[in-house]
Amino acid sequence: MAVLNKRAVVSAIEMYGVSSIRLPMVLGESFDQLIKSLFANNEQGFFYDPNDLSTMFQDTAGTVPVTAVGRPVGLILDKSGRNNHAYQTTSASRPILRQNATTGAYYLEFDGSDDFFVTNSIDFTVTDKISLFTGVRKLADSTQIIAELSAQVAINNGTFYLVAGDDANGVGYTSLGRRGVIANIDQIARNFTYLAPDTAVLSAKHNISGNLSSMRRNGVVGINGTGSKGEGNFGNYPLYIGRRGGTSLPFNGHIYGLIGIGKLVSDRETTSIEKELAKRAGVTLSV
Repeated sequence: MAVLNKRAVVSAIEMYGVSSIRLPMVLGESFDQLIKSLFANNEQGFFYDPNDLSTMFQDTAGTVPVTAVGRPVGLILDKSGRNNHAYQTTSASRPILRQNATTGAYYLEFDGSDDFFVTNSIDFTVTDKISLFTGVRKLADSTQIIAELSAQVAINNGTFYLVAGDDANGVGYTSLGRRGVIANIDQIARNFTYLAPDTAVLSAKHNISGNLSSMRRNGVVGINGTGSKGEGNFGNYPLYIGRRGGTSLPFNGHIYGLIGIGKLVSDRETTSIEKELAKRAGVTLSV
Protein backbone atom coordinates (compact mmCIF):
# COMPACT_ATOMS: atom_id res chain seq x y z
CA MET A 1 0.00 0.00 0.00
CA ALA A 2 1.35 3.41 -0.95
CA VAL A 3 2.42 5.72 1.85
CA LEU A 4 0.74 9.13 1.79
CA ASN A 5 3.50 11.73 1.74
CA LYS A 6 2.60 15.08 3.31
CA ARG A 7 5.21 17.05 1.32
CA ALA A 8 3.96 15.59 -1.95
CA VAL A 9 0.36 16.41 -1.13
CA VAL A 10 1.27 19.98 -0.16
CA SER A 11 3.21 20.38 -3.44
CA ALA A 12 0.25 19.10 -5.44
CA ILE A 13 -2.13 21.48 -3.70
CA GLU A 14 0.17 24.43 -4.39
CA MET A 15 0.68 23.34 -8.02
CA TYR A 16 -3.03 23.17 -8.78
CA GLY A 17 -3.89 26.31 -6.87
CA VAL A 18 -6.42 24.81 -4.47
CA SER A 19 -5.14 26.60 -1.41
CA SER A 20 -8.47 26.27 0.37
CA ILE A 21 -7.96 22.52 0.83
CA ARG A 22 -6.72 21.67 4.33
CA LEU A 23 -4.75 18.57 5.15
CA PRO A 24 -6.44 16.28 7.67
CA MET A 25 -4.95 15.72 11.10
CA VAL A 26 -3.64 12.31 10.03
CA LEU A 27 -1.07 14.15 7.94
CA GLY A 28 0.42 15.84 10.98
CA GLU A 29 -1.93 18.73 11.67
CA SER A 30 -2.06 19.42 15.40
CA PHE A 31 -5.26 20.00 17.29
CA ASP A 32 -4.33 23.65 17.84
CA GLN A 33 -3.75 24.04 14.11
CA LEU A 34 -7.15 22.54 13.37
CA ILE A 35 -8.84 24.95 15.77
CA LYS A 36 -6.91 27.88 14.31
CA SER A 37 -8.07 26.95 10.82
CA LEU A 38 -11.71 26.86 11.96
CA PHE A 39 -11.43 30.51 13.01
CA ALA A 40 -9.37 31.55 9.97
CA ASN A 41 -12.15 33.66 8.45
CA ASN A 42 -12.76 35.72 11.60
CA GLU A 43 -15.57 33.50 12.84
CA GLN A 44 -16.79 34.48 16.29
CA GLY A 45 -16.38 31.99 19.13
CA PHE A 46 -14.23 30.63 21.91
CA PHE A 47 -11.87 27.79 22.82
CA TYR A 48 -11.00 27.03 26.44
CA ASP A 49 -8.29 24.42 26.84
CA PRO A 50 -7.44 23.19 30.37
CA ASN A 51 -4.73 21.01 28.84
CA ASP A 52 -2.72 24.17 28.09
CA LEU A 53 -1.47 25.41 31.46
CA SER A 54 -0.09 28.58 29.87
CA THR A 55 -3.67 29.82 29.38
CA MET A 56 -4.70 29.64 33.05
CA PHE A 57 -4.17 31.92 36.01
CA GLN A 58 -5.21 31.77 39.63
CA ASP A 59 -6.30 35.42 39.62
CA THR A 60 -8.45 37.39 37.19
CA ALA A 61 -5.63 39.86 36.54
CA GLY A 62 -3.54 37.10 34.97
CA THR A 63 -0.52 37.63 37.21
CA VAL A 64 -0.41 34.31 39.11
CA PRO A 65 -0.07 31.37 36.70
CA VAL A 66 -1.57 27.95 37.30
CA THR A 67 1.44 25.66 37.39
CA ALA A 68 0.12 22.48 39.01
CA VAL A 69 -3.02 20.52 39.81
CA GLY A 70 -5.00 21.52 42.84
CA ARG A 71 -4.81 25.21 42.00
CA PRO A 72 -7.92 27.38 41.52
CA VAL A 73 -8.47 28.90 38.09
CA GLY A 74 -9.63 32.51 38.13
CA LEU A 75 -8.92 33.21 34.47
CA ILE A 76 -8.71 30.96 31.41
CA LEU A 77 -7.68 32.55 28.14
CA ASP A 78 -9.59 32.05 24.92
CA LYS A 79 -7.48 30.29 22.27
CA SER A 80 -9.82 31.09 19.37
CA GLY A 81 -8.09 34.41 18.74
CA ARG A 82 -11.25 36.36 19.62
CA ASN A 83 -10.14 37.29 23.17
CA ASN A 84 -13.31 35.98 24.78
CA HIS A 85 -11.52 35.11 28.00
CA ALA A 86 -13.48 33.51 30.85
CA TYR A 87 -12.98 34.57 34.46
CA GLN A 88 -14.25 34.30 38.02
CA THR A 89 -13.77 37.23 40.41
CA THR A 90 -14.86 35.37 43.57
CA SER A 91 -12.10 33.16 44.96
CA ALA A 92 -14.44 30.54 46.44
CA SER A 93 -16.25 30.11 43.10
CA ARG A 94 -13.22 29.20 41.01
CA PRO A 95 -12.98 25.68 39.55
CA ILE A 96 -9.91 23.61 40.39
CA LEU A 97 -7.41 22.19 37.92
CA ARG A 98 -7.16 18.39 38.12
CA GLN A 99 -5.52 15.65 36.08
CA ASN A 100 -6.96 12.40 34.77
CA ALA A 101 -4.82 9.62 36.24
CA THR A 102 -5.44 7.36 33.23
CA THR A 103 -5.13 9.68 30.23
CA GLY A 104 -2.85 12.29 31.80
CA ALA A 105 -5.07 15.10 30.50
CA TYR A 106 -5.97 18.10 32.61
CA TYR A 107 -9.53 19.16 33.34
CA LEU A 108 -11.46 21.74 35.34
CA GLU A 109 -13.37 20.47 38.36
CA PHE A 110 -16.66 22.27 39.10
CA ASP A 111 -18.05 21.66 42.59
CA GLY A 112 -21.79 21.61 41.85
CA SER A 113 -22.35 24.48 44.25
CA ASP A 114 -21.05 27.89 43.20
CA ASP A 115 -18.20 27.37 40.71
CA PHE A 116 -18.55 29.06 37.33
CA PHE A 117 -16.88 31.27 34.72
CA VAL A 118 -18.29 34.20 32.80
CA THR A 119 -17.04 36.19 29.82
CA ASN A 120 -17.64 39.68 28.57
CA SER A 121 -20.38 39.83 25.93
CA ILE A 122 -19.61 37.73 22.84
CA ASP A 123 -21.07 39.17 19.66
CA PHE A 124 -22.67 36.39 17.60
CA THR A 125 -25.03 38.81 15.80
CA VAL A 126 -23.52 38.12 12.35
CA THR A 127 -24.53 34.44 12.31
CA ASP A 128 -27.56 32.23 12.87
CA LYS A 129 -25.41 29.10 13.18
CA ILE A 130 -23.25 27.74 16.00
CA SER A 131 -21.24 24.55 16.62
CA LEU A 132 -20.41 23.54 20.21
CA PHE A 133 -17.99 20.90 21.47
CA THR A 134 -17.01 19.72 24.92
CA GLY A 135 -15.60 16.78 26.84
CA VAL A 136 -17.27 16.39 30.23
CA ARG A 137 -17.82 14.04 33.13
CA LYS A 138 -21.04 14.68 35.01
CA LEU A 139 -21.25 13.57 38.62
CA ALA A 140 -24.92 14.31 39.30
CA ASP A 141 -28.23 14.04 37.48
CA SER A 142 -29.83 17.31 38.50
CA THR A 143 -30.29 19.86 35.69
CA GLN A 144 -26.88 21.52 35.26
CA ILE A 145 -25.53 24.20 32.94
CA ILE A 146 -22.34 23.29 31.10
CA ALA A 147 -22.42 26.49 29.04
CA GLU A 148 -25.08 29.08 28.23
CA LEU A 149 -25.05 32.28 26.19
CA SER A 150 -26.84 34.99 28.25
CA ALA A 151 -28.24 34.70 31.76
CA GLN A 152 -31.04 32.44 30.54
CA VAL A 153 -31.82 30.97 27.13
CA ALA A 154 -35.59 30.97 27.64
CA ILE A 155 -35.94 34.71 28.21
CA ASN A 156 -33.31 36.12 25.83
CA ASN A 157 -33.45 35.96 22.03
CA GLY A 158 -30.54 34.57 20.04
CA THR A 159 -29.11 32.28 22.71
CA PHE A 160 -27.91 28.68 23.18
CA TYR A 161 -27.06 26.24 25.95
CA LEU A 162 -25.47 22.89 26.74
CA VAL A 163 -27.12 21.10 29.68
CA ALA A 164 -26.18 17.94 31.59
CA GLY A 165 -28.55 16.00 33.81
CA ASP A 166 -32.33 15.84 34.09
CA ASP A 167 -33.88 18.07 31.44
CA ALA A 168 -36.42 17.96 28.59
CA ASN A 169 -38.10 14.76 29.86
CA GLY A 170 -34.99 12.66 30.28
CA VAL A 171 -31.64 12.23 31.96
CA GLY A 172 -28.59 12.79 29.80
CA TYR A 173 -27.62 15.85 27.75
CA THR A 174 -29.54 18.52 25.88
CA SER A 175 -28.71 21.54 23.75
CA LEU A 176 -30.90 24.41 22.58
CA GLY A 177 -30.41 27.32 20.21
CA ARG A 178 -33.22 29.77 19.42
CA ARG A 179 -34.22 33.23 18.26
CA GLY A 180 -37.44 35.19 18.71
CA VAL A 181 -39.86 32.43 19.70
CA ILE A 182 -40.82 30.89 23.03
CA ALA A 183 -38.45 28.08 24.01
CA ASN A 184 -40.05 24.64 23.85
CA ILE A 185 -39.03 21.01 23.83
CA ASP A 186 -39.41 20.65 20.05
CA GLN A 187 -36.44 22.99 19.55
CA ILE A 188 -34.10 20.99 21.80
CA ALA A 189 -31.52 18.40 20.72
CA ARG A 190 -31.52 15.52 23.20
CA ASN A 191 -29.29 12.54 23.96
CA PHE A 192 -30.69 10.10 26.58
CA THR A 193 -30.33 8.10 28.87
CA TYR A 194 -26.95 8.42 30.58
CA LEU A 195 -26.93 8.42 34.37
CA ALA A 196 -24.15 9.92 36.47
CA PRO A 197 -21.32 9.33 36.73
CA ASP A 198 -20.97 9.60 32.96
CA THR A 199 -18.14 10.75 30.72
CA ALA A 200 -19.12 12.17 27.36
CA VAL A 201 -17.85 14.00 24.32
CA LEU A 202 -20.66 16.25 23.11
CA SER A 203 -21.05 17.91 19.71
CA ALA A 204 -24.04 20.19 19.21
CA LYS A 205 -25.00 22.21 16.14
CA HIS A 206 -27.71 24.84 15.84
CA ASN A 207 -29.11 26.39 12.67
CA ILE A 208 -31.81 28.99 13.36
CA SER A 209 -32.89 29.52 9.75
CA GLY A 210 -32.87 25.76 9.17
CA ASN A 211 -34.96 25.09 12.32
CA LEU A 212 -32.52 22.36 13.33
CA SER A 213 -30.61 21.47 16.47
CA SER A 214 -28.59 18.26 16.60
CA MET A 215 -26.28 16.64 19.14
CA ARG A 216 -23.96 13.66 19.36
CA ARG A 217 -22.73 11.96 22.52
CA ASN A 218 -19.55 9.95 21.97
CA GLY A 219 -20.38 9.86 18.28
CA VAL A 220 -23.98 8.69 18.72
CA VAL A 221 -26.67 10.93 17.24
CA GLY A 222 -29.52 11.77 19.59
CA ILE A 223 -32.97 13.25 18.98
CA ASN A 224 -32.94 16.30 16.73
CA GLY A 225 -34.82 19.46 17.63
CA THR A 226 -36.77 20.55 14.55
CA GLY A 227 -39.24 23.04 16.02
CA SER A 228 -39.30 26.61 14.73
CA LYS A 229 -36.48 28.72 16.14
CA GLY A 230 -37.76 32.06 14.88
CA GLU A 231 -35.90 34.36 12.51
CA GLY A 232 -32.64 36.23 12.87
CA ASN A 233 -29.16 35.68 14.27
CA PHE A 234 -27.72 34.85 17.64
CA GLY A 235 -27.20 37.68 20.13
CA ASN A 236 -24.51 39.60 21.98
CA TYR A 237 -24.36 38.26 25.55
CA PRO A 238 -21.89 36.97 28.13
CA LEU A 239 -21.17 33.25 28.11
CA TYR A 240 -21.69 31.47 31.44
CA ILE A 241 -19.79 28.24 32.06
CA GLY A 242 -20.84 25.94 34.89
CA ARG A 243 -23.83 27.90 36.24
CA ARG A 244 -26.93 29.66 34.86
CA GLY A 245 -26.39 33.40 35.07
CA GLY A 246 -23.93 32.76 37.87
CA THR A 247 -26.80 31.99 40.25
CA SER A 248 -28.46 28.61 39.56
CA LEU A 249 -28.21 25.12 38.01
CA PRO A 250 -24.52 24.59 38.96
CA PHE A 251 -22.51 21.94 37.13
CA ASN A 252 -21.09 19.12 39.24
CA GLY A 253 -18.33 17.54 37.20
CA HIS A 254 -15.31 17.93 34.96
CA ILE A 255 -14.72 19.88 31.76
CA TYR A 256 -11.85 18.79 29.48
CA GLY A 257 -12.35 21.54 26.92
CA LEU A 258 -15.05 23.82 25.54
CA ILE A 259 -15.31 25.12 21.97
CA GLY A 260 -17.89 27.30 20.25
CA ILE A 261 -17.71 28.46 16.61
CA GLY A 262 -20.16 30.73 14.82
CA LYS A 263 -20.75 28.38 11.89
CA LEU A 264 -21.63 24.78 11.12
CA VAL A 265 -18.43 22.75 11.30
CA SER A 266 -17.98 19.99 8.71
CA ASP A 267 -18.45 16.31 9.58
CA ARG A 268 -14.74 15.61 9.12
CA GLU A 269 -13.71 18.49 11.36
CA THR A 270 -16.32 17.44 13.92
CA THR A 271 -14.87 13.94 14.05
CA SER A 272 -11.34 15.30 14.50
CA ILE A 273 -12.44 17.47 17.42
CA GLU A 274 -14.37 14.61 19.00
CA LYS A 275 -11.38 12.27 18.75
CA GLU A 276 -9.11 14.73 20.56
CA LEU A 277 -11.60 15.35 23.36
CA ALA A 278 -12.26 11.60 23.65
CA LYS A 279 -8.55 10.94 24.04
CA ARG A 280 -8.40 13.45 26.89
CA ALA A 281 -11.53 12.31 28.67
CA GLY A 282 -10.82 8.61 28.16
CA VAL A 283 -13.91 7.51 26.23
CA THR A 284 -14.46 5.44 23.09
CA LEU A 285 -16.33 7.02 20.20
CA SER A 286 -18.96 5.17 18.19
CA VAL A 287 -17.84 6.59 14.85
